[in-house]
Amino acid sequence: MEIRHFVTFKKVIETGSFTQAAEHLGYTQSTVTSHIQALEEHLGGPLFDRMGRKVRLTDIGKKLLPYTQEILDTYGKIESITSDGENIRGELKIAAPESLTVYRLEPILREYRKKFPHVSINLSNATCGDNKRAIFNGSADIAFVMLPQLQDSDLIVHSLMDEPIVLVGGPDCSLNILDKSYENQKISECLIVKNEKECSYRTMFEEFLGERGIVPSHTMEPWSIEAMKRCVMSGLGIAYLPLMTVNDEIKEGKLKIIPCVGGFKPIFSQLVYHKNKWVSPALSMFIDITLKHAKNWSCEKTTC
Repeated sequence: MEIRHFVTFKKVIETGSFTQAAEHLGYTQSTVTSHIQALEEHLGGPLFDRMGRKVRLTDIGKKLLPYTQEILDTYGKIESITSDGENIRGELKIAAPESLTVYRLEPILREYRKKFPHVSINLSNATCGDNKRAIFNGSADIAFVMLPQLQDSDLIVHSLMDEPIVLVGGPDCSLNILDKSYENQKISECLIVKNEKECSYRTMFEEFLGERGIVPSHTMEPWSIEAMKRCVMSGLGIAYLPLMTVNDEIKEGKLKIIPCVGGFKPIFSQLVYHKNKWVSPALSMFIDITLKHAKNWSCEKTTC
């Protein structure tokens, strides 16, 4: 068996036919057939059921597919060992929370795409807990999280910035401060929170309220930070959000900060990947660009 046989096998699956696989690979159809036959002879059974011009995987073919992907992934790593910037290729799987995706990542991704157009970027959004789990189960190569400083021996962690989190209300909100005078009481304001139970700053603020016996009148759970801000600006309630997400609205007078007496654990934006993860050239360049941009993130720009 040769690498090219596995490449051909994968391409037949992707295109659904020997003819189209030959066209994509620049082979004659007889060459594609010979590659598949070589695998079938070695394995002792057919990989495809031929149904006219289309083909379907047999049970043997289905069992071979994941191994084929592993072989081709490893081959890609070997090929990229000495790649220079112009020839960096591959796939980069990034996991990030909505807040960092919308308010931090855009210039990073724009520069990366411009410099490395042959790298396929797969960006997924989820809670920080899910993003951390994605590192451990392999569904992400690297992840952004907003959490208290991570201390995990299995992770490589780059702390990017201490991200202030603030309680905000609409310009006409009657709540001007949340202090001891509200302990063990029900407040009239509605608490507007992200509809993700594992959202780090949601969890933090709910713990803050719970420890003090402060109960909001009721809770609303919009699906996005933008929806949360719209609700607050409309006077529907209060929300606890990263300062970077509401800074513009605060400057424009559409939102106001409500001081919370007692303080919170600091939350940091962090870039993480598994310690055993092979840092490919594509991944290495992404880390470098991220760290460069993070140096320009400052409290001055977020009026903290």
